[in-house]
Amino acid sequence: MSAAQQNLFKTELPADEPIIIMSRTFNAPLDLVWTVWTQPEHVAYWWGPREDNEIVEYDVRKGGKWRIVSSMGDGTEVVFFGTYLDVQPKSLIKNTFVVEGQFEEDDRFYEEHHFEARDGKVFYRSIARLDSFETRQGVVDSGMEWGANASMAKFDEILQRLQHG
Repeated sequence: MSAAQQNLFKTELPADEPIIIMSRTFNAPLDLVWTVWTQPEHVAYWWGPREDNEIVEYDVRKGGKWRIVSSMGDGTEVVFFGTYLDVQPKSLIKNTFVVEGQFEEDDRFYEEHHFEARDGKVFYRSIARLDSFETRQGVVDSGMEWGANASMAKFDEILQRLQHG
C-alpha cells in the first residue's frame, strides 16, 4: 500500500446528523502544522491527490477568501473555494467549502478544523457540516476520503522535510 493509500484519518459518519468527522495526529509541533496548513506555498503541494494546484487566493483570516484550482491528469480542472468564517491562530479554522460544478454556492458546506497540541504532536479534528444525508453521501461517493488521505500523506512529507531537512 502506497503512502497515498494509507488511512491517515479516522472517519466517522454519525447516524443522527449529516456531518463527516475526520481526525488524526500529526507527529510535529503545532507551530509547524499550522504553518504547513496556512501557507499557500505548502498548500499548493499537499492539496488533493495531485501536486498541480494553483493557489488563486488563500487569505486565512476571518472574512478572507480561498480558491484553489487543481489540474487533473486528464487536462480538466477542479475549482475549490470558500470563505473563512472564523480563524483562531493555531487552534481553529471555520470555512465554507464549495466545489465548482459539483457543490455550488447553494450546496456549500461548512468545515471546522480544530488543532490541539498534545505532547509535542498535534491532534487534528475536522467536522464537515452538510445540509442533508443525501449531500453527505454525495461527498463520500466523490472519493473525498481517498483524496483526504492522499493529501495528508503529502502533508506528512512536508512536515518530515521541514523537521529533518
